[in-house]
Amino acid sequence: MLRPEQHPAAALFVPGGVAIDIRYRITGYDGIIQPGHPLWQNPLPSMNRAARLSASADGAASKAITHAEYFEAVRSYLSDAGRTHIQKALAAHFPQHETLFRPDRMDVVLEKHGEFYHPARIDIIIHERSISLVLNVAVTPAGSDCMTSEVAALGQVAQRLPPGNVPTVYGHTEVPGPNNLTMPMFLADWFAGFHEFHLSINPMDGRQGMVVWDTQSEPFYLSDPQQVDVYRQVAFLLTRAYDPDSTRQIYPWHHAAGDFVMRVSGASVDLRLITVRQYAPTLDDGARELDDEARLMALLVFFLNLTLRNRIDRRDGTGDMAWAGSGAVAATVRGAIEALPMTIKSKFTDFLISYDISELMDVLQVVADRYTLMPMEKDLVLGHLASHGQQLVEALQGVHNAS
Repeated sequence: MLRPEQHPAAALFVPGGVAIDIRYRITGYDGIIQPGHPLWQNPLPSMNRAARLSASADGAASKAITHAEYFEAVRSYLSDAGRTHIQKALAAHFPQHETLFRPDRMDVVLEKHGEFYHPARIDIIIHERSISLVLNVAVTPAGSDCMTSEVAALGQVAQRLPPGNVPTVYGHTEVPGPNNLTMPMFLADWFAGFHEFHLSINPMDGRQGMVVWDTQSEPFYLSDPQQVDVYRQVAFLLTRAYDPDSTRQIYPWHHAAGDFVMRVSGASVDLRLITVRQYAPTLDDGARELDDEARLMALLVFFLNLTLRNRIDRRDGTGDMAWAGSGAVAATVRGAIEALPMTIKSKFTDFLISYDISELMDVLQVVADRYTLMPMEKDLVLGHLASHGQQLVEALQGVHNAS
């Protein structure tokens, strides 16, 4: 196979000898990225320190991957295993067509550089329509391990959530990279029109708000009711994914990492979960059957941790640690209660109300100590724990009075 550097314009051939035009782009840069472009032989932006240490210890990624090598690996995928994966995706998006799909053009857009993946958006022009998929690419051992876990987890979580709330995975494979590096990849749905969001200081009034990174237009801030509804929907999806019988839950998850994306339609907000790093039980191996008390206690720990983590972000995604306002508490409580199965909902609400403020604070303290992932998070949580506990009690009392 010819290397992309040898192609003035890359083309992919499908069965029958039909050429598909492939164009490489990078979000934030105008035009096509190709041989001769200043970025073509530049390395991908540096991995974070943890990923670098992991790669260094393994010895598999001592040399930085260039954009040329990245796009070459993607093209290798598209010409081999990716053909079948894309056919599955197109069949899902165009169920009325039964023949082999032959796209007219594919744009490979390198979107971002995360802790574990360098995802590319694959824009496919077919039947005079355009659809988008995401190809997640791992270039470190840590990313590879994460991908193996995530592909399995996405399938498990999808069975518990309303359809379309997590990406469907259409295929997972490994592609040979430079320097004997193996680059795992998986193809999944891209939620077009959905954007990352983070806590930020609104320059219009100097208050903390929630900014939406609309890459097609301009970043904008949500209204207070929209922001509250984001926290409700986050809590709803994570609680629907939680299995009270096995104690399986999505963890870890982070607002700062952009695990959720949103689309604003008029005054309403639609939320999607785009990554599931791990889906595992919190008690033993999840195999033994729990009695009612153990089931409720495990759910309480999950719930209290959810009320804390739903308030944690980094300002503008990468800045200082940020803590959401008190409206997030009642919204989280409401979303979690709404998501619980009817078989456990009333039992759990009664169980919650049975705790007085001091008892709840004792459990909340244990949860905060156990689940904070970084020293900065722990300092943030502990600094707000007393007020959070009081706001949580008030929110729970509101649920009790409404029932």
